[in-house]
Amino acid sequence: MSVINKLKNIIFENNINFYIFLKKHFQRKINFPVNIHNFILKNLSNESIIIEAGAADGNDTVFFGKNFPNSKIYSLEPMPSLYNITFKKIQNFNNIHLFNLAFSHTNGRMSLNLAENQDQPWGSSSLLRPKLHLEIHPGITFNSKKSVETIKLDSFLSMNNIESVDLLWLDLQGVEPDVLMASNQLQKVKYIYSEVSVLENYENQILYEDFKKFMIDNGYKVHFEDIRWEDGGNVLFKNRKFKRYL
Repeated sequence: MSVINKLKNIIFENNINFYIFLKKHFQRKINFPVNIHNFILKNLSNESIIIEAGAADGNDTVFFGKNFPNSKIYSLEPMPSLYNITFKKIQNFNNIHLFNLAFSHTNGRMSLNLAENQDQPWGSSSLLRPKLHLEIHPGITFNSKKSVETIKLDSFLSMNNIESVDLLWLDLQGVEPDVLMASNQLQKVKYIYSEVSVLENYENQILYEDFKKFMIDNGYKVHFEDIRWEDGGNVLFKNRKFKRYL
């Protein structure tokens, strides 16, 4: 391991927020990848409200359940096969509430384009039709659709009597901006961790630059960007209203 990598690991383990500062200011010269799980552990309380949309195989769901036992975790997964996998994994957690729903800009039903990788369900299923995704990730196929129930973020908050959200975790394969742009309750959310795209993986999806502008215009700032792939990555947005949060 190089001296630089050793130094990065020491900073990461001992002062995650200084690590984020360095990533922001020096990431063009030195690659500072961010472990979002570590950041969450150091910055969220054990009595948080966490909403995870796009639970996929439930690994992140279990992470939330184990590490935040006094918190309330609401997880959504519309793909039936992945929902069932997650359901089995969370049977011993009474702090996780799982819903067979998809976040969208509207309440109702929509067609989910089902993704598979070597005939196994994959976490790339989307309410949008695939476009460049077919070229960039040729091993993932979209050969079938499934009608799923969709719900707006605001409706979900109302349905569960949620007054504030510490972390909104979005892995929605292209519809993250649509979900947030359809909401009137973003002021209630402290952190939003979202997948973003710089290429049109799915038809008519909103790309990161426009997504970022919307978030900034609505009271958020980019806390860190982790865009390490050619088509996108993940970004943590922080609500400027909650100044006491790191």
